[in-house]
Amino acid sequence: MGSKRLRGASVAGKRVYIAFLAVLLVLPVLRAVPVSAEGVFRFPLFYVPASLDPVRDELIATYHVVQQVYDGLVAFDSNLRVMPGLAESWTVSRDGRSYQFTLRKGVRFHDGSLLTADDVVASLTRIFGPGSQTGSRKALYKIEGTLAYREGRSGAVTGIRTEGPGKVSITLTEPYAAFLSVLAMPITKIVPRKMAEDPRGTLGRLPVGTGPFRFDSWKEGMIVLKANESYFGGRPSLDEVRFVFYPGEERERAFPDFLEGKLEGCPLPGNADLDELREQGYQVLVRPRISIMFYGMNTRTPPLDDPGVRMALARGFNRERYVEEVLHSKHIPAAQIVPPGMPGYSPANALLTYDRDGAVRRLAESRYPGGTGMPELAVASVSHSEAAKAELEMFRQDMAAIGIRIRPLFVDTWEEFKEGIEKGRYPLYRYALYADIPDPEDFLPNLAQTGAAHNFTGYTDPAVDSLIEKARGETDPVKRISLYRDAERRVLENPPLIPIIFISTQVAFQGNVRNIDLPATGTPYLPLHRITLVQAP
Repeated sequence: MGSKRLRGASVAGKRVYIAFLAVLLVLPVLRAVPVSAEGVFRFPLFYVPASLDPVRDELIATYHVVQQVYDGLVAFDSNLRVMPGLAESWTVSRDGRSYQFTLRKGVRFHDGSLLTADDVVASLTRIFGPGSQTGSRKALYKIEGTLAYREGRSGAVTGIRTEGPGKVSITLTEPYAAFLSVLAMPITKIVPRKMAEDPRGTLGRLPVGTGPFRFDSWKEGMIVLKANESYFGGRPSLDEVRFVFYPGEERERAFPDFLEGKLEGCPLPGNADLDELREQGYQVLVRPRISIMFYGMNTRTPPLDDPGVRMALARGFNRERYVEEVLHSKHIPAAQIVPPGMPGYSPANALLTYDRDGAVRRLAESRYPGGTGMPELAVASVSHSEAAKAELEMFRQDMAAIGIRIRPLFVDTWEEFKEGIEKGRYPLYRYALYADIPDPEDFLPNLAQTGAAHNFTGYTDPAVDSLIEKARGETDPVKRISLYRDAERRVLENPPLIPIIFISTQVAFQGNVRNIDLPATGTPYLPLHRITLVQAP
């Protein structure tokens, strides 16, 4: 499903973070720093959204805005438990196939119109329409009638219906254990029916939701949101949120701008000294994030159609050295797909740990023994950060030591990069996947199921597909997790990707920022409506 896509993560940490879902929050004495005008919160975005419509753009920068402007039927609390959103309550049938949601009364969209069940039906239906650009919709195909609607064989999604004023029912073709979590994804946000059915796609530049902040403007270099005075959860303390763009190499300016007081919050670069920042009076939050950064390998063309070559690449990179020397041990070296803290994680599945001798043996067994006859392999990266450059240089050196020639390829824009990976132009590509939901369904199917939304490697294995499908319908949680673990193990025995790090979110805030709650899904999901600003002495 779609979450999620950072293009170039920067930091990693050690196994001490297994105390996982606890947040490290240090609140120092306030320091005298320049602060914004009262009630204005500024935060950087490192990519410019293509659209502010959640069914048309899955860029992680977009999700920062989407989470503030729109609401869904349900949402996650800071511990990733499902809680009411626009639905104040719901019931589930005994067979696990039918859900009925009761909507909150009196909720208004930012345009003043009242939320109705028809808005919900239209919003969920449009996910499967021709205007939807999101691969994440595949997570919802267990709703009855979605494929028939998508393919034009039906004029409606039969499994999404109104059931009288303020009630919506959703019927699935079979039980789906992760369904409520899936309904908390960004693509399921609710919009006015007239906009959901507007073929012009006006939500992309003029988003209208029910969220705590309403869209105000998209100026050059900035998206501005204003407080929703009539928000059903109470008016936010902040008057205004400004998302400031720092695309490409401008990313390096964000942290210095933060230190100068031009931003209220900022993700930390890999070389940031956390202790020093705290001593200076900044607030520093660190939380392991349900995520993975990896190199995808194009398994459809030589030489990466050779399993021996892929295993040599996966076992030949010393991630521990990279994490320690470049990332200052702030994140976690990855040797598998499912991250710690997510149900289904098993240390026993860490099959791709660094093993230089093993990598040499697997390369010797391939069609390119010792790298003989193998062309130089480009690794595409849309991140131009210093950490990304250092990482790719270490990868190049480690591969050269076993006979494989690697060349970093830095791509200027996300659009060019996305088109390149979708069309298989790059032998390898640097990518990160962030969870929208705390479930292995959000990782393995996306990366390893045939034809999945983020399976840009072309990997396919009918046995893996079968295990994933069985897990989706399994209602016994123990059996379900066992199936996902079996699927992960099979993928890693013939890997289409090279896990690099499990990313921790590390963010600094000015000393006058209060009520910060950083969830394990990262900064796109910061509940900004709870944040307050106080005056520094």
